[in-house]
Amino acid sequence: MAFQQRVLCIHVAALATVALLQPTIAAAQQGVLEEVMVTAQKRVQSAQDVPIAISAMSAEMITDTGVDNLTQVLPMLPGVTGSTAGISTNAWAIRGISTNDWSTGSEPSVAVYIDEAYVGRNTLATGAFFDLESIEAVNGPQGTLFGRNAAAGAIMMKTNKPADEHSLRLGLGWGDEGQEEYDVVANLATSDNSALRFAYHGTRLEGVWKDVQNSEDGFRDEDNFRLSGRLDATDNFEALLTINYGEQKTNMGGVYNPQISTVEPDEEFPDKVARTTLDRESNETMGVDLRLTWEFENGLVLTSITDAREYEYEYRQDVDGSNADALIDELLAVGTGGATLEFENVDTEGRTLSQEFRLNGTTDSLNWFVGVNYFDEELDETTRLNMSDTALGLGLLARDQNITEADNTALGVYGDIRWSATESLALTAGGRWTRDEKDWCTQGRADIGFIAVATEGPLCDSEKWTNFLSRIVADYVIKDGVMTYASVSQGYKAGGFNPAAADFDGDFVGDAVASFEPEENISYEVGAKTEWLDGRMRLNGAAYFSDYTDLQVATATIGGILIDNAAEAEVKGLELDWTFSPSANWLLNANYSYIDAEYTKGELEGNTLNYAPENSYAVSAKYDMAIGDGNLAWFALYTFQSDFYFDPANTLEEDGYGLLSARLTYTPASEGWDVALSGDNLTDTEYANVRQDIGLGTGEQINRGLPRLVKLNFNIYF
Repeated sequence: MAFQQRVLCIHVAALATVALLQPTIAAAQQGVLEEVMVTAQKRVQSAQDVPIAISAMSAEMITDTGVDNLTQVLPMLPGVTGSTAGISTNAWAIRGISTNDWSTGSEPSVAVYIDEAYVGRNTLATGAFFDLESIEAVNGPQGTLFGRNAAAGAIMMKTNKPADEHSLRLGLGWGDEGQEEYDVVANLATSDNSALRFAYHGTRLEGVWKDVQNSEDGFRDEDNFRLSGRLDATDNFEALLTINYGEQKTNMGGVYNPQISTVEPDEEFPDKVARTTLDRESNETMGVDLRLTWEFENGLVLTSITDAREYEYEYRQDVDGSNADALIDELLAVGTGGATLEFENVDTEGRTLSQEFRLNGTTDSLNWFVGVNYFDEELDETTRLNMSDTALGLGLLARDQNITEADNTALGVYGDIRWSATESLALTAGGRWTRDEKDWCTQGRADIGFIAVATEGPLCDSEKWTNFLSRIVADYVIKDGVMTYASVSQGYKAGGFNPAAADFDGDFVGDAVASFEPEENISYEVGAKTEWLDGRMRLNGAAYFSDYTDLQVATATIGGILIDNAAEAEVKGLELDWTFSPSANWLLNANYSYIDAEYTKGELEGNTLNYAPENSYAVSAKYDMAIGDGNLAWFALYTFQSDFYFDPANTLEEDGYGLLSARLTYTPASEGWDVALSGDNLTDTEYANVRQDIGLGTGEQINRGLPRLVKLNFNIYF
């Protein structure tokens, strides 16, 4: 805490004036900032010209920070927060609105796109974070700009396209906690109008803690591949085909219970844990994406995006997070002297298919686009809650099994038009019509003994929802480099189904599938985007107010996650971005976000929303120093977020904490290789990714964040 206060004092002057946008390093000798280009409005624009709260990270910034997954990026984006416990058990929030259930029955509040293709499940976004051109985050509802609804906002990852010249990069990395990294990026220009690109990224991590009960170190392994091909068949037609495959596995997605731990008891963040069950999480993903673009002489551009993906996912966790089996036996009244609970997600498979057509046009005073998007998702999931004896050798005593099948389809028609009324004033209007249809079947089975609600065979139901939403924006250029805007936009999130059946008559037999209704919101925003000092400094800001009705709220229980339209909520806040290049070899960035997110109606009235820290900020600095004929790049980043809650009831609180990282990179004059020494969480701050209490009466369980990690990376370029 003392260190955090010292860091805060150092940066308070900067934060008083503002905080972060993530552009690349200065391009000119005078320190002029390089222009940040984004595509949120379906055309390439400078971020400074877009009347939306948008943050962008270039490939250079991604390299500088050393991040290797999406959750690590979030603290660097104003208004964006979240956590990751394992591979796919993550919660991402924009402006205090999150989706932290990992079931198949609901939609994410934060939409994720890879090369403009919607990724319906976090499991499909896990292995995409490598060989990226940029990352964009758009805050607030964005239903009129994207193929699918984005109720809270959207995150877009753009991969590198095949280039017109040959190149090869080989990379290796080694760390102090068993970290290993392997990178291969090969680009082949096959002709004057075609190219291929292959990218591989592999990571290993082992040893950050140890499960002494099972004699196993914490580990995480990932292998991700991408092959893409580009063909410019004519001067006005481009085809881009991308094939990807990934495998991830870990034992670090579960929780432990400090209160009943038999090793390092009552230690909140121990180096050793003891759990009866071996935790496991694995994910296998594959996908194909085809993007076709036609450019016509009259300024029209037609784009077709066809995307098909599938995944297989498994998860296993010791529910009580301990090996205190005698206590669990007593609490559950089993009577054998030792018992444990295990949760399994087995044989989970998902398949998605999306097709989008979009037509863009421009005239002297108009920029517009219209699009249609079809999305189909098939999901099969089996979850189990097992109760086993560990004292008498009886093994499995009871099992509650839930089998679900889902077929979700969505059709959306959307568009946006911007009219430049004068040289200074522009007006934008957008609309979207959506139809969602979900067919759902669930079956609860008590295969051995009895724990929870069973059903008399499968229970099936279907629901249809339609929605129309709109967006209106006015932006005004006061002078060169100073633009202000105001907007009103609506958001929508489809309804869905809970995986477990509901018992309405109390006979311990499931009667019906429990559904929940769509969630809607309206958001008001004013902002400004400015440049100063002859392009060496940028200062942007936005203030907003969002009103949510029928907010979908997820609650963790011993039987899984339950979702209901439990509340209404209001979210208001402020976001500030600042970038300054005092000279050609210095780049300073900072951001600040204030969020006041509160339930305003229902049983949760007055509580704060999950993952909504009132204050958060990030500051970074990069300095390029000449060493002989080479360059030594110094980079440091500090992120901070204040207290926040993991649950709607506000019983599981995380104290505010900050993380410091740094990277030192040497590149010779030939630029044929580079070597980097980096460190994450250099102050070894202790914090939790997840806190939960499932009602066993043993207190909260924790998934801890990573400790200090130091790593050496070497790249060679051909």
